[in-house]
Amino acid sequence: MPHVIRPTSDLGFKKILASDDHKTITQGFIADVFGLQVSVNEIDIRNPYSIKAYEEHIKAEGVQQRLHQTLRDITISVNAVDVTVELQICREISFVKRAYYYMADLYTSHYHQGFGDDRYASLRPVWSVNILGEPMFTCAHPWHMFTLHDTVLDEPLVPQLARLGFFELSKMEEVSPQLTRWRNFLNSGVADDTDPSYLQEAASIISYVNLSRKERAMDKLLEKAIATREAEMHCAMEEGRVEGARDARLANAMAALRMGISHADVAQITGLDAATVDELAQQMETA
Repeated sequence: MPHVIRPTSDLGFKKILASDDHKTITQGFIADVFGLQVSVNEIDIRNPYSIKAYEEHIKAEGVQQRLHQTLRDITISVNAVDVTVELQICREISFVKRAYYYMADLYTSHYHQGFGDDRYASLRPVWSVNILGEPMFTCAHPWHMFTLHDTVLDEPLVPQLARLGFFELSKMEEVSPQLTRWRNFLNSGVADDTDPSYLQEAASIISYVNLSRKERAMDKLLEKAIATREAEMHCAMEEGRVEGARDARLANAMAALRMGISHADVAQITGLDAATVDELAQQMETA
């Protein structure tokens, strides 16, 4: 397998889908994910990839701050539709609410562009997709797309003002051939001769030999920061499990003491030392 930066790394993802010089990849992604056929000239990337801007931003904010940011990853204007693409590899609390907020925030961002009594005419539909590294839904299906729907007639609102999608890369259930190709590529960074030219182009631009010196250095810096963050999270989870287990033993000991079980038996049942059981009993008496 050729040496590539991960397509799901912060830098790699933006380089693939938000490069002004590689809009054919963005074009293919929009067609495969949303079924929307557009020309390259119609694609306006609001926050295009630039290693210089990326580097300056990280120097100003710090690597860890960049990893914790809650800004939209990629925003694209196409005809009368705005498209937002978000990458979330690690599990995050309230991510669904965050994704919904991004979509709503982008929808209302055009309100000020209207004039007079018809400000709402400037609002544009927003179609959003979230690429997830870990399972979020309990079912086996990796692809979900939500729209505003009429619950009586079981019909979508026309025009579709909002589409909110989730694509879980870790699930291998069958999806469309187009989504299967993207899932394979995003998981591996590799495209073969049978893949569309835009996926082969995407694999080429993240190939390590085609990266600039700054891109290589930045990718290493980000990977190191991610590894550090994951190690810190693992330690915190381990500490939380240990603390939770002790809390459970204390609760069980209190329940046993209330039932009149001897201190020695409580210590044996819960695994707490005798001194802790005695102290707990004293606290219960004085409470």
